[in-house]
Amino acid sequence: MNSIKPYFKEGLALIIGGLLALAFAPLALYPLAIICPGLLLLLWLNCTPRRSFFIGLFFGIGFFSVGVSWVFISIHVFGNTSILLSLFITGLFIFILALFTGLQGYFLNRFFPDNNRIKRYLIFPSLWTLNEWVRSWILTGFPWLLLSTSQINSPLAGYAPLIGGLGVTFLVTLSSALLVSIIIEKEKKRLLPLLLLIVLWIVGYGLNFIHWTRVVGQPIQVSLIQANIPQEIKWDPQYTQTSLDKYNQLTQAHWHSRLIIWPEAAIPILQHNARPFLNQLDKEAKQHGVTLITGIPIQEGFQYYNGMLAVGVDHAQYYKQRLVIFGEYLPWWIAWAQGLLNLLDIPMSSFSPGPPNQTTFKVADVNLGTFICYEIAYPSLVREALPKAQLLLTINDDAWFGHSFALAQHLQIGQFQALATGRYLLFLSNTGMTAIVTPQGNIQAQLPSFKTSTLTGTVYALSGTTPWVKFGDGPSIMFLVGLIILCYAYTLRT
Repeated sequence: MNSIKPYFKEGLALIIGGLLALAFAPLALYPLAIICPGLLLLLWLNCTPRRSFFIGLFFGIGFFSVGVSWVFISIHVFGNTSILLSLFITGLFIFILALFTGLQGYFLNRFFPDNNRIKRYLIFPSLWTLNEWVRSWILTGFPWLLLSTSQINSPLAGYAPLIGGLGVTFLVTLSSALLVSIIIEKEKKRLLPLLLLIVLWIVGYGLNFIHWTRVVGQPIQVSLIQANIPQEIKWDPQYTQTSLDKYNQLTQAHWHSRLIIWPEAAIPILQHNARPFLNQLDKEAKQHGVTLITGIPIQEGFQYYNGMLAVGVDHAQYYKQRLVIFGEYLPWWIAWAQGLLNLLDIPMSSFSPGPPNQTTFKVADVNLGTFICYEIAYPSLVREALPKAQLLLTINDDAWFGHSFALAQHLQIGQFQALATGRYLLFLSNTGMTAIVTPQGNIQAQLPSFKTSTLTGTVYALSGTTPWVKFGDGPSIMFLVGLIILCYAYTLRT
């Protein structure tokens, strides 16, 4: 690698990072999540910390430029922002995310310069995993494109209920390191990494056959209404009644279901303004012995919430806790950018976060774990609803991202959370993707995107806890931090 021309490594890292994004949905080429980090590790070997930072930075730029390019669509197309400003905001977002990978490379070679097995097998996967953990919470967090999510169809998915997303990410990058060792080690030393890799994947495959939770109660028939309201007219007051009429019409043929669900902000007006419509909906649902759940903005005093409301046989209410920065609110530390929301022209962009530990959303004799939009991507938030939640529900409006990777990526995240918690997941979006996901993370049924349709199916409440739900990510984080400290102390003594 020392003979590689200057800057060639950086260019190669850019390409490899772009390829890594293809490991995720919709292409879901999960072996790339093993190969690409392994190639990055090869580029990092025998590098100075400074150059490792730039190699990691270019890798991150390639990765996030392909993986989250859909941010541009929401800003430019639906935020009505100029191309130049949209490119600047998107580019800045990608650069900030790429810094995490750059710093990972810097720390790897700054504190562990020797290219030994400790560096490859322990430090490389530990730093990658902790990098993803920090990215998932710092400055409200962006838990998207985590390596573990890409493995939903691989043998490593079997570890998800046991050690969660962070644990699976560690095993993914450990697999990368073992693969690198098989390539660069001398012939006699290749047997150990090869055996470790085989055992790791065989055990993961076997874990897929373990069911950590059990069905309770009777089957529940649900209908998910995908009205496919174009984002261009959804928030236009002239089309409000048209949208409500469409949801009403689509619902009429499904009053035989126990639960009928509309997506995020299906009712695009404040709850108190929609009171006559809600009262009529409540009355009709009660007549049929049905509970209907809808997304709706809710005002309480001077605060506005992105909410979820149940009417009919059961009444319940949920306020979204994790808001989309710039899309739904501006944090206190960037209040000077108030004019940015005006430039983006995003409706309902001054929400307040809902309180933690909200009253259980109980409908159809089932405790629902309720999430709005990308809340389903936060493992800590999902885990907070367990083990009480017997069924998971997330309502979205991914129409903000057009015909992009975001829709499939979002559903893939939901699949992983269903697997890690051992629960059915109802995943509903205005324009798609809309699906019913099994506790094994498989798609039981799905609607085509950008089509007006209804998905009716049967799900079950489940009880019990997976090991990850019981213990969370805390043990993994403490283990990885302790491992790095011990390894660093060991290198200082040798």
